[in-house]
Amino acid sequence: MKVVKFFVGIILIGGLSLFGLKMYTANQHGEFAGIADQLNPLVTEGEVYVKTKKPDSVNSYGTATYVQEAADENGKKRIVEFNGLGVLKEERYLKLKNKGAHVETYEEVEKSKVPEKALALIG
Repeated sequence: MKVVKFFVGIILIGGLSLFGLKMYTANQHGEFAGIADQLNPLVTEGEVYVKTKKPDSVNSYGTATYVQEAADENGKKRIVEFNGLGVLKEERYLKLKNKGAHVETYEEVEKSKVPEKALALIG
């Protein structure tokens, strides 16, 4: 009986920890939030849209880092941080495949392919 209670306790603590981590990273960006969301099974995958701007930084290898507001098809906003292989052209629309703060890939899309609610928020 003690073994069952022990395992139930471990499962409850683990579940609450994952849920709490999901809530904590919901409005965060950066390396820690990205890794936590990537590994957390409670965080769902999705797509968000951004309009490109000047990079926030460019390292010595030419990798550009962007931190900006993104919106999903339902008009829900969040700040995302992602890297471009180089400096991206400005005023273009990107569809980012993400899992919370973790951005997996991006692709350029036409303005007409951006959902209306997302377009209203990102311009």
